[in-house]
Amino acid sequence: MQLIVSEEGGAYLEAADAFRAAFGATHPLRSWSLAQLDGAQLRALSGEHDLIVAIGLKAARALAKQYGGQAAVLTLMLPRVSAERLPWPAGMPRRKVSHVYIDQPASRTLGLVAAAFPQARRVALVVSAENAEAVKSLQQEAARRHLSLNLNTVAQDEEVAPSLREVLPDSDVLLLLPDSIAIHAGNAQNVLLMTYRYRVPVVGFSPGLSKAGAVAAVYSSPAQIGRQGGVMALHWKPEYGELPVPRDAEAFFIAFNPHVARSLGVILPDLVQVRKRLGAEEN
Repeated sequence: MQLIVSEEGGAYLEAADAFRAAFGATHPLRSWSLAQLDGAQLRALSGEHDLIVAIGLKAARALAKQYGGQAAVLTLMLPRVSAERLPWPAGMPRRKVSHVYIDQPASRTLGLVAAAFPQARRVALVVSAENAEAVKSLQQEAARRHLSLNLNTVAQDEEVAPSLREVLPDSDVLLLLPDSIAIHAGNAQNVLLMTYRYRVPVVGFSPGLSKAGAVAAVYSSPAQIGRQGGVMALHWKPEYGELPVPRDAEAFFIAFNPHVARSLGVILPDLVQVRKRLGAEEN
């Protein structure tokens, strides 16, 4: 079995270490960083009847482009939309590819909204078209929970601020989803500052967003995703080349930012009780 990380260190190392621990020391596993492999080597590795675990989008995308036609592939730490857009060769059997997504399911994100902001009824959401499937799931879950989803779809960075100005005045909470246009490292601080001016609390998808100003966040850590990947790899059937079906990360954390909450006049419930209610791990 081969393990390829997008980059050495950081979150990728955390996920890789957790994968190894869950997969077990008795199973042979060779590890690479993407920088150690050229196209010919990727084609050779994936041309063998083996399982390749790619951690991060860069490793997964490089492997898809150079896929040699035989190996089963498990990717970790990819958003669902990125996993679905990997450039596999035509005719690639679906059963040979699986994923542990970094996204949180709609039931979990809106479950946190309901638990942390029980009086909230109007949830703002600004996304690009890449999140169309996620929006459908959120709309269904919002209807089930009797929540109103104030949705705006943007096509470019310049539309994010006007869209926020449109939805925030009529919203109780802003929900952020991973999105290459609507929310990313380049605009996250501006988005959070705008929500603060409108006095609308934010539910984010990473510990970084929680520290930067989101009142609450739900996310799965690299270690949690790596552990789940290790368990899935143990169920790989070499004789058939099949992997378990793709799935969301099962383990997750919840974080609160009580300082921002106080400055917005938001009274948060007990974090321990919210974690228990939603099934989150202690972090």
